[in-house]
Amino acid sequence: MTTERHEKASRNREQIGWGLFLIGLGVWFLLIMNGTLSQDAWRAWWPYAVVAAGFVGLIGGQNPKSIGSAVTTMGMGLWMAAAVNHWYDMGWGNSWPLALVAVGLGTLAEWAASLATARREGGEHVG
Repeated sequence: MTTERHEKASRNREQIGWGLFLIGLGVWFLLIMNGTLSQDAWRAWWPYAVVAAGFVGLIGGQNPKSIGSAVTTMGMGLWMAAAVNHWYDMGWGNSWPLALVAVGLGTLAEWAASLATARREGGEHVG
């Protein structure tokens, strides 16, 4: 597959992902506004919208930088979920190191993606 076709396929996946994400978010808001879901549903579950946005970015990732950013976004969403839902007695004040973990995971994902890209393109070594 040529690079141009690969980029077009990646953009199409990203557009589909963002479309599905926005539809899901709209349905979620509609259910809350109509009283089907309580207001508490938004307070407890909004971080998962951040995780979903990161997942959409990962699906449409076109280069190592975008893949690393998507992994960081997903990690930040999980950190926010831990703080909002008080997992293991964590709140905003004592869970902030998880933000550093999220950034570190994104950095490692970017490195791994650049290594895989270099191998796929026949490169020698990525450091």
